[in-house]
Amino acid sequence: MRNYLIAILIFVAILAGILLYVGDDSTLRVVSEGAPGIFNFGDVTMGWRRAIVLLVLGTIGLLMLWSLAGWLARIPGRLKSGVGLRRRAQALEAMEEALIAGSEGDADKARKRAEKVRKLVSSEALGRMISAQAADASGDSSEAISQYQALLKDKRTESAGRRGLAQQYLNTGNMANAIEHAGAEYKDNKNARWAFDVLFQAQMSDFRWKEALDTLETGLNRKHVDKDIARRRKAVLDTAMATQLEDDGQIDGAVELALSALQSSPDFSPAAALASRLLGKSGDERKAISVLEKAWSRAPHPALSAAFLDLLKDKTDKDREKKVRAFIKNNPDHRESVLLRVEENLRAGDAVTAWSTLSPLISDGDPSARLCLLAAEAETMLSNESDAKVWALRAGTAPAEPDWSDLDPEGDAFDYSAQDWRRLVYSYGEEGKLIHPRFESGAARQAVVKTVTAAAAAPIMKDSSRNIDTESDDITDVDESLTDADVDTDDIAMRLDNLLDKDKS
Repeated sequence: MRNYLIAILIFVAILAGILLYVGDDSTLRVVSEGAPGIFNFGDVTMGWRRAIVLLVLGTIGLLMLWSLAGWLARIPGRLKSGVGLRRRAQALEAMEEALIAGSEGDADKARKRAEKVRKLVSSEALGRMISAQAADASGDSSEAISQYQALLKDKRTESAGRRGLAQQYLNTGNMANAIEHAGAEYKDNKNARWAFDVLFQAQMSDFRWKEALDTLETGLNRKHVDKDIARRRKAVLDTAMATQLEDDGQIDGAVELALSALQSSPDFSPAAALASRLLGKSGDERKAISVLEKAWSRAPHPALSAAFLDLLKDKTDKDREKKVRAFIKNNPDHRESVLLRVEENLRAGDAVTAWSTLSPLISDGDPSARLCLLAAEAETMLSNESDAKVWALRAGTAPAEPDWSDLDPEGDAFDYSAQDWRRLVYSYGEEGKLIHPRFESGAARQAVVKTVTAAAAAPIMKDSSRNIDTESDDITDVDESLTDADVDTDDIAMRLDNLLDKDKS
């Protein structure tokens, strides 16, 4: 506004200057000669000042008339625009109410408000999207699917429709359709990160290991998944497919996939245990041992030592001792290496060395049932029957070790179901952690020491909830081995306290 005022003032100043310069004596004479009609008039004489003022006023009048005509011409448009603004405001209000109702779970109100949006706005696509979002938020899956399917008809909203349908089908358990829509979008749109997530999750939920692996590799190339996560996920998927090939009798293919899994993640114990077992069955004992040694050097696990010992069944004691010693050297300070030494000492009958090796683990915190049973076996060999019974009784209430539960006493290690492999893809893939389904279900565990005596095993055998299989042919008349006189509660408590005090000192 200030600029306009300044311009007017400048104009007036210039005009005043012109009028002063012209003066009162200067005149203007207008003559019309031989002009027909209205242009034939007599001479007109006036002063220049008057002429200039009349010219300015005429120009201003013409501008005012032009502005008035333009204002009148714009009245219909303004009226229409005002109606449009009111409709837009009503549409925005209806959109807001539809989304709020959906988030509150009021499906009927969300549907009515979404219908109002479609009537108010001229964009059918926008109305459909609001309807779909409102239905999705309120949990009305059938309505949401219907609206998302309508979005597929428009090229502009086709991707949005695919995304909505893929997520809806995934949520409702229709994995085939979820894979169809997410896969189509991921094929057409390389930047669709959501399509990778939904597609991979649906393929995993449908146990399509090979397809999930292909999706994983594509996602890695497109940088839709972290490299380390993809590497660990691949290891799990390769091992899961290897177990399927083994069940189908395709041993060579199973071995190849298990070794591929170890290349992706050398510390993945299930792959190492499977590869070594299959190689051992195929007669390639040297390579089987090499696989276990590499895995042990990175991440020792009870299943690996069990698989290693299975390969030594036909060895002489001298050869066995030599190979076990070399195996432990791959990771000598790890807890599992210490326990493997204890087990081998007990097998060889060297209870003194076994006890001295085991004592630091027992005195450090609350010993597990596995440690308690090893202690019971050591005390039994040392002819300390009372102390052995104390440790055996304590094993009945001591915490179990999840890793030890991975060993099935009647089958192979890591006997995972399809659902377990699916869980493992995420737990190991995201954080590098194994799952322990047998531990979670309280399934039977393999015996800690296969030579455990009847006196040490009896309390555990009595506690059926522990489900510990001793696998010993020497256990007979277990119930008779412990009488009421033998199991005196106060005496056991005193012995246990003395044992723990002795270990700590």
